[in-house]
Amino acid sequence: MIKYLKIFLLLLLITGSAVAYEYHMPVNIQCTTTPAVLMPGDEALLAIEMQNGAASYGAGKDSGSGSTAQSSLLSTPINKTVLKGTQYLKVLTADYNNLGMIGPNDKITAYYKIKASENITSGTYLLNFQVQGGYDMITINRDIPIKVDSATVNMARAESSATKQSFNLNVANPRENTLNAVTIIPSAKGIKFSPDEYYIGTMDPDEVFTISFSLEAADRSKPLKGDNNISFVAKFKNGDTWHQSEPYVTSYTPPLDNTKQNNLLQPAGILILVIMAAGVYLYRKNKLPFRPKNGSR
Repeated sequence: MIKYLKIFLLLLLITGSAVAYEYHMPVNIQCTTTPAVLMPGDEALLAIEMQNGAASYGAGKDSGSGSTAQSSLLSTPINKTVLKGTQYLKVLTADYNNLGMIGPNDKITAYYKIKASENITSGTYLLNFQVQGGYDMITINRDIPIKVDSATVNMARAESSATKQSFNLNVANPRENTLNAVTIIPSAKGIKFSPDEYYIGTMDPDEVFTISFSLEAADRSKPLKGDNNISFVAKFKNGDTWHQSEPYVTSYTPPLDNTKQNNLLQPAGILILVIMAAGVYLYRKNKLPFRPKNGSR
C-alpha cells in the first residue's frame, strides 16, 4: 500500500511540474521608440517591454496571487535578449544577459539605443528581437517596426503688409511626430531682420505657425528697393538629434514710400493752386468792360 502511495505522489509531482512548465515564458512583447519616427542620422531609444503572460494563458487573472508557491511556479527567468541591426539601422547597446525573474503579469523593460544611417530612406524597417527565457531556454522571436521619415519643416510665404517693411512666413510640421526647439533663421545680403531669428519651440504633427520679420537696409544710406532675394532655414530637434532644413528662398519687394510721395505732392499741389488762381485772375480781368478815364472824349 505504501509503495502504491509513493508512486501516486510521484505522478502528481511530475504532472504538476509539467503544467507549471508551460507558463515559463514571457509571451507579451511591446515596444516604444523615442522619437516615434526617426530621421536620417538620428539616434533613438527603443524600449522593449516584456510581460509574463502566464496568468492569462490558462491560470486566470488572479493566478499567482493566492500563494507564494503558485507564484513561484508561474514565474519565469529572462535569460538573454538580442536585438539585431540592419544595414541602415545600427544597434548601439550590447545584448542583455540574466535579466532576472518575472512573476505573473509582471513586466521588465530592456532599453536599446539605435542609430539610423545618413543615407537611409523613408519607410518602415524591421529589427529582429529575440528573448531566451524559461528553464528550457526557449527563444521567442519578434520583429520590431522602426519608422523613418526624411520630411523636414516646411516654409511658405504668407500675406504681408502692403505698407510696412515686413515679411510673414508660414511654418508647418508635416511629420507624424512632435519636433522640438524649432527656430527659423533668416538671411539676405544687405538686409537686417528683426528678430534675427524666430524661436517657435515645440511643434506638434501638422501644426502651422505664422511668424513675421521686420526688414530694413543694413546700410541706412541705401534704402531697400526692387526685388531682393531672402532665404530662411529651420533648425530643430527630432528626439535628441539636431537637424537643419534646406533653405527656403523667395523674394521681397519693399512697399512704396508714401512719405516721400506726399512730400513731393505738397509743393506740386501748391504750385497748381497758384497757377489756377493766376489763371482765374487773368480771365476775369480780360472779361471786365473797358472804362475810359475822366476827361477823355
